[in-house]
Amino acid sequence: MEKELKKYEKFIEKAVREKHSPLEWSKLAEIHQETVANFQHERLIHLIITLFFAMLSLVAISISAWVFTTIAFSFCLLPIYLVALILVILTGFYVKHYYFLENHIQKLYKYTEKLRDY
Repeated sequence: MEKELKKYEKFIEKAVREKHSPLEWSKLAEIHQETVANFQHERLIHLIITLFFAMLSLVAISISAWVFTTIAFSFCLLPIYLVALILVILTGFYVKHYYFLENHIQKLYKYTEKLRDY
């Protein structure tokens, strides 16, 4: 997804700098609107997934903390701690990816404004 978004950003940046007829501008604006809508949908899906993993991480950390305080550390309970660690790491990667999507889609909004001006 990151490659597609960067590729599209380069395309729209180049297209906005070129001279076009009014018909080409309207077609470009239509294509841009559809593409931004697709990226917005992708961003929404990743927001939902990110929030889901964040909630799972909080639950896993809470369970791990409860187990640690009531039972004390035991190697037989190591899988509980590993699940919490894995979920926290996955949440970090999802947050990073969502941050990328959010920032780059915000850049695409600027091109939407430029296309409206033509």
